[in-house]
Amino acid sequence: MSDTESVNSHSRPEWLKGDLEESTPMAGGPANPSPPSPGTQSVNGEHWLLRFQHHAGVLSHILALMAVCIVSLWVSDEAMGGGGVSWAEGDAKKVFNWHPVMMIVAFAFMTVSSLAFFMRWRSADRKVNKTLHVVQWTVAAICASIGLVAVFKSHNDAASGYIANLYSLHSWIGIAVILMYVAQFLAGALSFALNIQRITPSARAKAMNLHKFFGPTIYIASAFTILLGIQEKEGFIGCSYKVDQADTFPLRHFSEIPRACRISHLLGIIVFIMALCTTFALYDFSGVPVHRSRRE
Repeated sequence: MSDTESVNSHSRPEWLKGDLEESTPMAGGPANPSPPSPGTQSVNGEHWLLRFQHHAGVLSHILALMAVCIVSLWVSDEAMGGGGVSWAEGDAKKVFNWHPVMMIVAFAFMTVSSLAFFMRWRSADRKVNKTLHVVQWTVAAICASIGLVAVFKSHNDAASGYIANLYSLHSWIGIAVILMYVAQFLAGALSFALNIQRITPSARAKAMNLHKFFGPTIYIASAFTILLGIQEKEGFIGCSYKVDQADTFPLRHFSEIPRACRISHLLGIIVFIMALCTTFALYDFSGVPVHRSRRE
C-alpha cells in the first residue's frame, strides 16, 4: 500500500468508526483502538504515543491520591485556622477548611472519571464503564457541593463574624465552572445515560462533539480555579519572609517560607502536573501527521 493510500484509509480514527454511541470513549466504547499495522504506525501519528499516554494516565491516578493526602496535611496546619475541620457554629475557620478538602477530592474523582474509558484496566462491558463514569462524576459533584456550602457557612457565621461572599476572582471563576459542570452533567445524562427515544442519532452525535469539548475544558478550568484558590488562601496566610538586603538567591530562604505555604505550594504543583498528565492522556493524536522517510 502506498503512503497516500495508507493515510486515506486511516484518516478517520478507529474510535470514530461505526455507531457513535458504541464507539465513542465517553459513551463507553473502546478508548484505545487496535494498533495500526506496522506500515502506518508513523503515518497516523498516534500509535507510538499510546504507551506514554497510558503512563501519564497512571501517573494522574497516583497524583490524585497524593493531592488528597497533601490537602489533608495542609488543613491540619496551625496556620489554617488552628488546624483541622469542623462543622460547628463559631468555628468558621475550621468550617472553611472543608472547602479545599472537598474541592481537591472532587477534582481527584474528576481525574479518575475522565480517564475511566482510557485506562487498560477498564471493564470490557460498555454499560459498566458508563455506570462508573456517571457515579464518579456524581461523587465529584457531591463533594464540590459540600465544599461550596462550607464556604458560605463559614462566611455567614454570626458567632465568628460575617465575611463577604463572592468578592474574589477565584469565586467568580469557580461559580462559572460549577455552572458549566452542571450543564455538562445534565447534557451527558440526557443524551447518553438515559435512553430517550426523542433524541435522534444526529442530535446525539452533535451532543457528543460538545461533550467531548466541554469535558476537558471544564477539567482544565477546575484545575485553574483550584490554583487561584490556593493563591488566594496563601495571601491570607502570608507566605513572604523578611529580608534586609537584596534577595538575589531566594532558594537559601526556602526554610523561612511558612510551613503551610510550602505545603500549599506542593499541592498546587501536584494539581498542575495532574492536569497536564490527564490532558495528555486523553488527547487524540490520531489526526497529527508525523513525517517519515518515503519508502522506495
